[in-house]
Amino acid sequence: MICVSHMTALDAEPERMVEAAARAGFEGVGLRIFPPRHAPDQYPVTGDPARTRALRKRADDAGIRIFEGESFGIGPDFHPESYLRALDTARLLGAGVIVSAGIDDDLSRLADRYRWLAERAADHGIALAMEFMPYRGMKTLAQALEVHAVVDHPNARLLIDAVHLSRSGADVADLAAIPDRRIIGHFHICDALATPPATLEEKLAESREGRLYPGEGGLPLREMLALLPDDCSISLEAPHRDQQGWSVEDRLMAAGRATLGFLSPEWVAQ
Repeated sequence: MICVSHMTALDAEPERMVEAAARAGFEGVGLRIFPPRHAPDQYPVTGDPARTRALRKRADDAGIRIFEGESFGIGPDFHPESYLRALDTARLLGAGVIVSAGIDDDLSRLADRYRWLAERAADHGIALAMEFMPYRGMKTLAQALEVHAVVDHPNARLLIDAVHLSRSGADVADLAAIPDRRIIGHFHICDALATPPATLEEKLAESREGRLYPGEGGLPLREMLALLPDDCSISLEAPHRDQQGWSVEDRLMAAGRATLGFLSPEWVAQ
C-alpha cells in the first residue's frame, strides 16, 4: 500500500486531506487524529464520534483507506487514558498503523510505555510503528533497535523515515546490518539533498518544511527500498521545500505524480 502522510500537507483539515489524497492516486492516507500538546488544534478528531464516522464514510466513498493514525508520540508526560481514546478512534477509522515518535529522553521508561501501547494497539487490531528522529529522545537507528529489543512485543515494529535515517548519521549499510529486518514495519519515503544541514535546528526545519519528493534529491532511496521486508507499508511524508505556497490539492497531485512514478510497478501494486 502506498500512502501519503498528513505531514505532507499538515495545513489541510482531515476531510480535505482525504479528498485530495484520493484524487492524487494514493491508496491510503495518514491523518493526525490525536493532536500533540504543542498543536492542540491539529486535529481534534479523537473524542468526536460524529466527525470520526463522517471521515470514515468520506474515505470509503472516495475509495481510499485512512491507514495511518497520528500523533501517538510518547514523551515524559504520558496519560494512558488519552491513548486509549485515540486508539478507539483509529479503529473506527479503519487504521492499520499508528505512528509513535520516541520523544522521551528516558529510553527505559519509553520502552515500558511502548510495550503498553503495543499491547493496547494489538487489542484494537492496529500495528505500532516506533519512530526515531535526530531531535527527539530516541534519536538514532541504534537507539531505536535497543528500545525495540527491550519492548520485545510482536506488535511493535520500527518506522524508518528516509530523512531521519540520513540526518541521524546512519545509512544504507546500517539498515543492511539489522539482523532481522522484519522488525521494520513502516517506511516514510521522501527525498532531500545529499548533504545534511549543519545544525540540529536546520535539520528540524528541513524535516518540517524542506523535504523533496522521491527522485528529486540525493538520498539512496532505491537501496533503502530494496532492504524493506515484503509486508512493509510505505507512506510519503514530504512537506515540500518549494511548494509551501501551493494549494493542498496541487501539492498532493504533484506528490502523487512524483511518488507513484518513482516507485516500481510491483510496489504500486501492493
